[in-house]
This record gives sequence, C-alpha cells and structure tokens, in this order.
Amino acid sequence: MNAINSNPVQFFWKGLNKFQKIIMATTSICIVVMICIAVVARYIFGSDFYGAEELIQMLAFWLYFMGAAQGSRERSQISADILTCYITDDKRCRMAHLLKDFISTAICLLVTVWALQFVMWGMQMGPKSPVFRLPMLIPHIAVGLGFVLMSMYQVVYLVQDVAAHVRLARVER
Repeated sequence: MNAINSNPVQFFWKGLNKFQKIIMATTSICIVVMICIAVVARYIFGSDFYGAEELIQMLAFWLYFMGAAQGSRERSQISADILTCYITDDKRCRMAHLLKDFISTAICLLVTVWALQFVMWGMQMGPKSPVFRLPMLIPHIAVGLGFVLMSMYQVVYLVQDVAAHVRLARVER
C-alpha cells in the first residue's frame, strides 16, 4: 500500500515539507552561484553581470519566505516568550502559552490577508522588473505563499495546543 492510500494528511505534510526544503536549497544554490558569477565577471574579466541583483533579489524573496514558513513549521522562529519563564503554576503557564498562540495566530492571519492583497495588486497592475522585464508577481507570490504557509502552521499548532490544554484540564479535575 502506498503512502497516499495509507495516510493522505501525512503525505500532504511530508510533501509540503519537501517542497519548502527544495525551494530553499535550490534558491540558496542559485544565489551563491549567481554571486560567484557576478564577482568573477566583474573582477576577473572586467565585465558586468548586468541584472544579477534583480535575479538574486527575486530568488532571495523565495528563500526568505520559504525559510520563514519552515521556521513556523518547526516552531523555531524567534519568540518573546518571557512571561512563561516567570509563571511557576503549570496551568497558568499553559494559559499564557495559549494566549500567545491566539495572538500570534491572529496577527499572522491579518498579515496573510495583507500579503494576499499584495499578490492580487501585483496581478492587477502587472509590474515588471527594470532590467529583464520579469513579472514582479514572481517575488509577490513568494510573499503570499510564505504567509499562507505560516498561517496554516499557526492555526494547526493552535488547534493542537488547545486540544492538549483541554485534555490536561480534564485530567487535572
């Protein structure tokens, strides 16, 4: 039996993880190669890799936003969670953690709406890059997709944390 038939949700999460990692690895390699080519062209051949910055910038958007989504997936993003360090009661600590999760999820969803509006604006206006006249929708989609993924992870983790809190509250009774 293949992975799709055994657990489609797990297959989706693994596929999404692989997609993000492939984008991050590919864009990282491309950026490094393009910078090396630009340096060699400029300092060895006395020429210029015209438009390299434009291409590198577009790739960097994909790298940064897929990296941000991966950070959300792994829960490894920077967090100002000092309150839970001072709370000694487990129940209150869990409540503070849930409050932080709710606020983080709400902010992430709000920014995702803005990011999707930004993508829609890019589709309507059709801006082009100055050198190669590439559609600016390329980096705009990275922003939108990155925030959609971050919000999706935030919502999933919020639901998991609420469920865990409810389970623990039942046990404590």
